[in-house]
Amino acid sequence: MHNRPLPAALLLLALVAAAPARAEAPPAGPLTLSLDHGRFWYAGQVEDGDVPDPSLCDVVAPCPTFGLNIPAGGHRLRVAYDTPSREDSFDLQLIAPDGTVTTESGSNVFDAEAFVAKPAAGAWKVRVVPKGATQALVRMRALVESAPDPKPAGSTPLLPNLKAVPPFEFGFVAPANPANAAYPPDTVNPPLSVAGQQPMECTIDEMAPITLGGGGATGCLRFTSGPINAGDGPFLKEFKFASDLANGRMHTDGPYIRGDSRQIIVNADGKEWTRPAGTYSFHTTHAHFHDDGILTYELFKVDGTTLTPAGKGTKSGFCPADQLMGQWRRFSQDVSGDFGDGDTATGNCYGAADDGLLSLTRGWGDVYRWQRPGQYVDWGDNTDGLYVVRATVDKSNTTLETDENDNAAYAFIRVTGRRVDELERGQGMSPFDPDKIVFTGYGPASQDPFGDLPDNPAPADAPAPAPGAPADRTPPRTRVLAPRGRTLRFRLSEPATVRVSVLRADRVVRRLVVDGRAGVNAVALRALRGGHYRVALVATDAAGNAARAVTTRIRIR
Repeated sequence: MHNRPLPAALLLLALVAAAPARAEAPPAGPLTLSLDHGRFWYAGQVEDGDVPDPSLCDVVAPCPTFGLNIPAGGHRLRVAYDTPSREDSFDLQLIAPDGTVTTESGSNVFDAEAFVAKPAAGAWKVRVVPKGATQALVRMRALVESAPDPKPAGSTPLLPNLKAVPPFEFGFVAPANPANAAYPPDTVNPPLSVAGQQPMECTIDEMAPITLGGGGATGCLRFTSGPINAGDGPFLKEFKFASDLANGRMHTDGPYIRGDSRQIIVNADGKEWTRPAGTYSFHTTHAHFHDDGILTYELFKVDGTTLTPAGKGTKSGFCPADQLMGQWRRFSQDVSGDFGDGDTATGNCYGAADDGLLSLTRGWGDVYRWQRPGQYVDWGDNTDGLYVVRATVDKSNTTLETDENDNAAYAFIRVTGRRVDELERGQGMSPFDPDKIVFTGYGPASQDPFGDLPDNPAPADAPAPAPGAPADRTPPRTRVLAPRGRTLRFRLSEPATVRVSVLRADRVVRRLVVDGRAGVNAVALRALRGGHYRVALVATDAAGNAARAVTTRIRIR
């Protein structure tokens, strides 16, 4: 539990927040890939966008687009995006030299990855199409694999390795909807507020007495966390709900109906076997299935140089889905959804009857956000001060995995009244763990904000990071001025690349790219026939911040 005295120097260092790295500018030209060498880059920030069709890119909203030079002899091309909030959705498109388009849609996910087998050598394009995104940061990665991923020989078990997402998104406000397990929860369940006041920290079921199936909470410090599978194989738990119910093998525990589950182990040769692995439950209020006790939450007060347990922790059941890459720097993820849809309206969490399966594909993770049931530690009568919130996956060790000693993650916080300041978060037992891994990025599992260069040598054209300076998150402002004849005029707040799309009716008839300067800019619209046109301008600055599309109407005489 790390309740030993803590060196004062370590305590002082832990209170100093790490300075974020400045956003790398998106690459100005094509990126050259070599076999088995990953490339990572910052794609920019989309201020606002929902593009119904790729033909309307840079008309309705910007679609960040990048060139990739692909070598010959590749076994598979894989390209992924990562964004800090799964409320922002994108389509990821890979466009081959012959124009063939491969599309991977990312909805209610933090990450999506597109694959192309035997990619043709030559110039490819990667296009990120917003499908409902607001102030959304996007980072990218790409790899051309030379051969399939090697596996151990024979019947070696391919075990999962469970890790926890470091807790974040802290607060003391209950969700507006106490039955908050409906799909999807992120956008439909805001914090409860009445006339500008937040009257509740816990939902009614969380405050109800334990004897009546509630949580018995007297105050709720809420947060977001979840599990990650960073192992060699999938995390699989099976259950037989209908059979267990019919044969009297279930027992009632408050709002839960519980039964025994089994872990499915997949060997390297493809054979499967099972073993007892704890219990599963069906929540009669929230109407879905959980793997019981997969997450344990604990609260500690930093008292001088000692961590002291501070209030009752909670155990959270979980129905995971492949929505988050657990290790962005490793190209170890299998194709998401290999074992079911998980947290969808018809997925494993809701639709299981007698073939239930709770799963995380290799390399993938998930989070339950603060508004989900059980996403809290009981605050009780704690006072202002420094605290550590710890999340531990599979603390009861019901899951067989490769490493039983890396299941914990933490957040180091300062509480003042009902204000919570996050000082540090990472994987490990606490901020004083000498083996901790600190997370400084913007997403749930982001160890860095935008991406430093990988440890292995990179090609000479790789962009260099610029650490130590604050990130530029402000998009350029564009204002259209009165046209002069066939000349379009607009004012920019800063230098930016401006993509100009000219439409007649609903068809794009001309596209231009202008290197705009701060101040007034002019673009000659030649070769247009007389008539009425609509013009859309999308400005993107050097840091990759893409502004909203600005439109105007012009008449060519």
